[in-house]
Amino acid sequence: MSTIYLDMDGVIADFFSALEELHGVDHWKSIKDKHTLISSIAYTDFFYHIKPFETTFDLIKNVKELSGGDWGICSSPLEGDYNNSAYWKRRWLEKYDIMPSTDKLIFTRNKHKYAWSTLTGKKNILVDDKPSNVKRWKDAGGVGIRYQANEDDLNEYLLFRLDKEVEVIRRSIGHGA
Repeated sequence: MSTIYLDMDGVIADFFSALEELHGVDHWKSIKDKHTLISSIAYTDFFYHIKPFETTFDLIKNVKELSGGDWGICSSPLEGDYNNSAYWKRRWLEKYDIMPSTDKLIFTRNKHKYAWSTLTGKKNILVDDKPSNVKRWKDAGGVGIRYQANEDDLNEYLLFRLDKEVEVIRRSIGHGA
């Protein structure tokens, strides 16, 4: 079977609301200076204090079931703050008791390198809110699904798509692909 990877920020962690709260703005895109945005959270425990979405625990439960336990996290660390942000993201996962196995906990800015399994040759699935990550994942041979927890419906959109993609992969495995 394939691994289902979930991005954190925008998928299970409400990163953008936390940014808005930190900067006192109605929408995070109103923070014009990217340097200000990054420097305000770099080398802090910002990622530890982000709230999960209402749908986070249902999503994790369903992904665990759908994948037969073969699931993980594939999240980008903050630019210029790799070790610190990865540390606090891991602590966040521990705090909410949603840690995958260590070998399926990936912090990288090159997610597409995990689009398929080097051991089995099977496609992996990525659920991510950033269109460019989904595109690069697909271009590398994996199955990418764009999902933004504060905009898309968990059951009618994401779980429906995941179920469909998992079934396609299972059928291809059954046919020796």
